[in-house]
Amino acid sequence: MPRKPKRRSAIVEIGSGPATVRIYTINRKDGYNQFTLAWKESGRRKTRCFSSMDEAKMVGQQLTVRLINGSTAEACEATRRDIDLLRYCERTATQFGVTLAAAIDEWASARRTAGEVPLSDAVRFYAANRADLFPVRSNVQVAAEFIESLKRKGVSGIYVRNATSNLKRFTKAVAGNIGDVTAADINRFLDGLTKLSPVSKNGVRRNLVTMFGFAKKQGYLHPDRKTAAEQSDSFKEPEKEIEIFTPDEMERILLAAHARILPLIAIGGFCGIRSAEVERLNWQDIKWDRGHIEIAGHKAKTAARRLVPLPDNLKAWLAPWRQETGPIITISDVSGALGDTAVKAKITGGWRQNALRHSFISYRVAETGDVARTSLEAGNSPKMIFRHYREIVDEEAARTWFGMMPPDGWMPGGLGPSLRDRLVRALANHGSPSVDSTNAA
Repeated sequence: MPRKPKRRSAIVEIGSGPATVRIYTINRKDGYNQFTLAWKESGRRKTRCFSSMDEAKMVGQQLTVRLINGSTAEACEATRRDIDLLRYCERTATQFGVTLAAAIDEWASARRTAGEVPLSDAVRFYAANRADLFPVRSNVQVAAEFIESLKRKGVSGIYVRNATSNLKRFTKAVAGNIGDVTAADINRFLDGLTKLSPVSKNGVRRNLVTMFGFAKKQGYLHPDRKTAAEQSDSFKEPEKEIEIFTPDEMERILLAAHARILPLIAIGGFCGIRSAEVERLNWQDIKWDRGHIEIAGHKAKTAARRLVPLPDNLKAWLAPWRQETGPIITISDVSGALGDTAVKAKITGGWRQNALRHSFISYRVAETGDVARTSLEAGNSPKMIFRHYREIVDEEAARTWFGMMPPDGWMPGGLGPSLRDRLVRALANHGSPSVDSTNAA
C-alpha cells in the first residue's frame, strides 16, 4: 500500500544550534490544527503539543532560553495562564501610567507601611481624613462668620459681646487655620489666661466649643470627629453655696424696684426664668388666661421651647402691664438697675448673682417635692437640681414665697400715667391681697 502523505503544513524554528526548537503544524482529520513543539534535550528528543501557535511559540522561546542556560528545571516554564495573567497586570498598571514593576514596588512599600491593616482600609481612612478635602479657613475668618451667625439668630447682645471678646483673645493667641488647631493649642491658650477664674475659663472654652461646632457644620472640619475644642480640658470649678433671697428680702426688693426693672425681678423670682431669657420675651409671651409663660426655642438658653406656670402672685405683681405689648424689658443696663434696687432694699452684700433663679428653684422644689417637674419649668437638668437645690428651704418658706402679694394700694415707682390708671382700675375691679405691713418697708 502506498504511504499516506504527511499532514505537516509548516515548520517554524526558534533559536539556533543545540538550542533549536521546531514547531510543526499538523492538519488533523477533525479539521483543527495541532502545533507540535520538538527539541533535543540531554540526548533525547522531546515533544509537546498545543492547540495554539501563539502558545507554542511562547513555550518555545522559554525552552531556547533554558537550553542556552543549561537549565533542566521544567517547573520554571510559564503556562498560558501565567502569560495571560502577566499581560492583565501590565494592562492594569498601564492605566495608571506606571510599569508593572513600578506598581509592584509601590504596592510592596505600602504593604510594609500598613503592617497588618488591609490596604483598602488604610486608603479609606486616608481619604476620609485628608485635610485638603475641607475648605481652608483661618481662625479669624471662622470667628467672624460665627459672630455674624449669632447676630442673625437674634442671640442676646450680652452673649454676642462676650463671645466676640473671648474669640478675639483666642485668634490673637492662636494663629493659622482652624483645621490645624489641636487640643494642645487650646489647652495652652486657656492655661495662659492666668487672670481669669476657672469659671471664666470654662466660659471661654464653651465659646470655643460652640465656634468649632459651627465650623464643623459649615464643612470646615471633619464631620465625624470631635473638634479640638471638644477634646480640650475643662477646669474644675470650686463648689459654691447656692445664694437665694429670703421671702422678706424678696418683698423688700419688689417694693423698692423701679417699674422698668420690676417685671424682670418678679418673673425671675416666681417663674425662675433666666434674666437673659426675660430680656428676649415680649408681653405677648405671657398667656394670662392660660396660666403660663411661653418661652420659644429661639428665646431659650437651651434652644428648647418650654411652658412655665404663671402663679397668681406673679399675676398680681404684673397687673399694671396686663394689656401691654412689645418687649418686657427695655433698659440696656440690667445689672446696674438690679444693683441699685438691692441698695434701695438694703440687701446685705448687695445684689446676688443668679439669686432670683436659684430662689425659684429652691422654693419650687420645697413646694412640690418634684425635682423632674421643676427641672422642666426651669429649663435645667434634674441632676443639677437634685445636687444643688434640695433641702435648702422648707415648705413653710415656700408657701410664703409663692403667696407673696403686693400691698393694698401699691404702685411701682416710676410707673407711667397710663399704666398707673390701668392698675387703679384693676384694683378697683378685683382688689389685691395684702401683705403683712411690717414686711412692706
